[in-house]
Amino acid sequence: MATAKKIEILTYKLEAKPGALAKVFAAFKDAKVNVIASWAYQLGPTEAQGHVYASDGAKAKEILTKIGTQPKVEYACYCEDTDEIGRYAALLKKIGDAGVNLEATDAFGIGGKFAAVLFANQKDIPKLCQTLGC
Repeated sequence: MATAKKIEILTYKLEAKPGALAKVFAAFKDAKVNVIASWAYQLGPTEAQGHVYASDGAKAKEILTKIGTQPKVEYACYCEDTDEIGRYAALLKKIGDAGVNLEATDAFGIGGKFAAVLFANQKDIPKLCQTLGC
């Protein structure tokens, strides 16, 4: 059976230029911040955005603030299960049947385990958590 938990995601602005993300992760490394998951992407020619899920969200937020990235706290759900065909489909069906619209999701299977991070409008996070049992 899948396990799910509500997680704190830090969303931050980045410059869309080489080395911008490396600067963030060098600061995390220097501060010994353990990053569990990260996403980053370009939004336009001069703007990019990153998201990070760290084991110590307060410390990660402090570091992001210190380097000037203006972090914002948001919430998402993290699910883990065994990696079997159809696990993700079943998870998405359960969420859809509950009437929760996902804004984004990342999923992967490694070493026999399946994991997904599920993003919804912040007002829908309680319903998403209720649906997933977190």
